[in-house]
Amino acid sequence: MSIRLYSWPKSSAPGARWALEELGVPYEYVRLDGAKQEHRAPAYLAINPNGKVPALVDSGQPYFESLAILLHLGESYGQKRGLWPSDGAGRADALCWSVWAITELRAYMMQYLYHGLDTPVSYAPADRSKATADYNRGQYLWMLGVLDARLAARPYILGDAFSLADIPAAAVLMFGTMLGVGLEGRGNVEAWLNRCRARPALAKGAD
Repeated sequence: MSIRLYSWPKSSAPGARWALEELGVPYEYVRLDGAKQEHRAPAYLAINPNGKVPALVDSGQPYFESLAILLHLGESYGQKRGLWPSDGAGRADALCWSVWAITELRAYMMQYLYHGLDTPVSYAPADRSKATADYNRGQYLWMLGVLDARLAARPYILGDAFSLADIPAAAVLMFGTMLGVGLEGRGNVEAWLNRCRARPALAKGAD
């Protein structure tokens, strides 16, 4: 087995690296230099044609997009380590909540952040839309409510134990709260996020 993870600091790759640390599988971390345009080099574009990070190569097979990387790691390594369900309703929940975190929670949160807040990644004030900010904030709040309800009777998304399915939503909200997006009083989400933040593997994989 030979795994290489390509990234740079403060990217969307922490979730992939966090998953690798949770799994305890050996991997090489390749830190790209964006200032030198290493992500645009032909060798890297052969791995990730988008020229973005993260990317992962596992035994010669490339994967790009953080969610695709996490799903691959879950299916390939997580089942044996008790971090990804192998079948049935558990696996269905793991797939659904992982995809939801990116396509719903992250999508609405980022549009609210771009248009409704003053952060290093927000649009310039002249390019913002209040209507867009208001709509996406409303959808983001709805998604927080969905997650809060899910966590009302369980400490983690799939149940009593942490799994790789917690990583996508947790990584999204860690990024958002770092930039000032609030949890809006969702106590179950806040308690769960604090449990995720306390994971030793998260700290070990931090840049």
